[in-house]
Order: sequence, then C-alpha cells, then structure tokens
Amino acid sequence: MGRLTGGAAAVLLLFATATDAAAERITVGLTSLSPSALPIFAAEQKGYFKEEGLEVSLPVFKSGTENSQAVLAGEVQIAFGSITEVLQLRKAQQDARFFWGISNIMPFKLYARPEITSVKDLKGKKLAVSKFGAQSDYLTQYTLRRFGVEPIKEAAILQVGSTPARYAALKSGAVDATIMWFPQTLVAEKEGFRMLVDLAEIIPDWGYLGYYALASVLGGQREAVVKYIRAHQRGVRDIKENPELGIGILMQKLKYPRDLAEAGHKEYVKSFPDDGRLAIEGFQFLLDNEKKVGEVEGYWTVDDMVDRSYVALFGQKK
Repeated sequence: MGRLTGGAAAVLLLFATATDAAAERITVGLTSLSPSALPIFAAEQKGYFKEEGLEVSLPVFKSGTENSQAVLAGEVQIAFGSITEVLQLRKAQQDARFFWGISNIMPFKLYARPEITSVKDLKGKKLAVSKFGAQSDYLTQYTLRRFGVEPIKEAAILQVGSTPARYAALKSGAVDATIMWFPQTLVAEKEGFRMLVDLAEIIPDWGYLGYYALASVLGGQREAVVKYIRAHQRGVRDIKENPELGIGILMQKLKYPRDLAEAGHKEYVKSFPDDGRLAIEGFQFLLDNEKKVGEVEGYWTVDDMVDRSYVALFGQKK
C-alpha cells in the first residue's frame, strides 16, 4: 500500500478524533475487585463498550461506602456494588436505585479464631468490617443479632478495610472474627480458623453485587445505560462460554495463581444472571430487618430501592 498523502492523513486524523469525541464517557465505580466483576472486565477486554460508543472508566474503591459517596458527588454514574449501598443513600434522602443484578450469590462466611466455637462466644470480642454502613457491616451486625449477640453493645465492630486486610487483622489477633469471601475463606480454612456461620444458609437469595445509580442518571442517561448493559450481557455470555477467558482475567486483574483462578471462576460463574435478575427476596429481607431494628421508615418498600424497567426492557427483547 502506498503512503497516504498529507491531506488524506489529515482527514483520517480528523475522523478518528471526531469518533473519539463522539464516545460517551461513563464512570463505573467498583466497590471491590472480585470474581463478580468478570463480565465487566470481559466486556472491557473484548471492546464491547467501545462498540456501543462508550468510553468507560472503572475506578476501584476501598469500600461500598466510598463508592456510594462518589455516586452522590456525581463522580460515578453507575456503581458496581451492593443493595446495602443503595439503602445508605436512601437513608441520606437520595433517590438511588439498584437496576441490574450481576452476581446473585451469598459468598460471605463468618470466621473466627480457633478457640471460639460459636457466635455467642463473640460477646466481649472484636469483629472487623470494611467500613461502617458497608455490606460487611450490615451482614456482620445481622448475623450477631441472629444468634443473640447485640453488636456494639456486646461485641465491638471495627473498621479495618478490605477482605484481605480483615483476614490479616484476624491472623494477627487484632480482631477475633470477621466475615470473608473467596478466596480468603479457602485460606482461612487451610490455616485452621473456624467457620462459625455460612451466611448462604440463612440468607440464600442475596443480590451480592449489581449495578445501581441515582434515579436522575437512570432517567436522564437511559440510552447510555442501555448500551452499557448490552455490552455487559455480552461479557456474561463470553465468561460462561469460555472458561479460559475468565480464568485469564482473574490471573491478570486479581493476580490469582492458576488454581485459585480456576476455583474462582467455577464458584462465581453460576451466579451471573443472563437477564439481570434482581434478587427481590434478598432485598425484602434486608428491608424487613432494617425496619425491625428501627433503621428505616416503615413505609419504605423494595420498589423504593429498585428500578425494574431495565430488566423488563431486556426481557422484552428476547
């Protein structure tokens, strides 16, 4: 092929610049790095967001609390997080909605030092959470109450950070127990820590992670959100059809060794709904429990916290 003339090169450059400028920019905040993010990273790696005309940024926050604060500040348009983050925003009188299920699984387990044999033994002890108001905090407090221990009054709750940080605190003796998820649960088991509760047995239908946004974004940027979901769905399909893709992403993005990446893919791939199903039973469970302890107004319903229109829209296209 011959060289492009100066004029032709300039035209191509202008075309490329115009194409880039036309891409709509969206920031999607990730509450944490976990295997649940596999469809997102697959869509990014395969270029599906770009094909939809989107330029997507994926910052990773230290906790759900920080992610929701970024949503509130307008720094994040779509958040990859938990329904408890939506609840915290609702408590702050902000209209945020969970609108697409990503990982419908309850991955958390409560682990303690070996000498602790039951949840009741945690009276007078210290438990680690990521941040107050985060999913780990809510589930820790719920589990304690479920087994007759009043959090804060009878067991101290400490803000420690991510799951690896909480496990490090458990190993060092700085705390006596913490809820954790894969892969720290596998490590804890091997190193002799005691599992007190598998939360999947008491809360089976849980929307662990999904997408949420302010209602103003869901209404005002609906076309962009639809494009984003379309790209996400393609990522889900690829992760399910090509295990090696998912395993490779876990090794690259989360720095898992091969055996851990294989286990992580196997553990989480079954939790990815093709249709964005929202775990409504889990949301109702969350709301009912919050009402019992007087943390939310009695008139709130699940429909105050979710936007079902996107799931309905994509269901109609099948």
